[in-house]
Amino acid sequence: MKFLLVLAPLIVAALSYVMYKEDSNVKKLIITFLLLWAVITLAIVGNVMRSLTVLYLVHIGAIIVAYAATIYYVLKGKFIWLALIAPVLTMIIYLIFVWIGNEHLPSLG
Repeated sequence: MKFLLVLAPLIVAALSYVMYKEDSNVKKLIITFLLLWAVITLAIVGNVMRSLTVLYLVHIGAIIVAYAATIYYVLKGKFIWLALIAPVLTMIIYLIFVWIGNEHLPSLG
């Protein structure tokens, strides 16, 4: 299972390189690597969510869908915005839950 964590970004890197050789589109190559960096970063930061298991599982599912959307962008050149934003939304929901559950923060009203 751990080899997939290393293999997955390498697949996107290889696909983006092949598509760059085919199209010579530097903008698409840079956007692809930024998307890949964002998905990997959100996956690493998402480990903080383990205290809320259901939300953590939803976040992992959103990471997988965002990774698939990144591959779709590499192959077709079209964004699937909802799939790319889903991990960010789960992170925001987690932060809201943490903020509500923290008794040390002052209340809004």
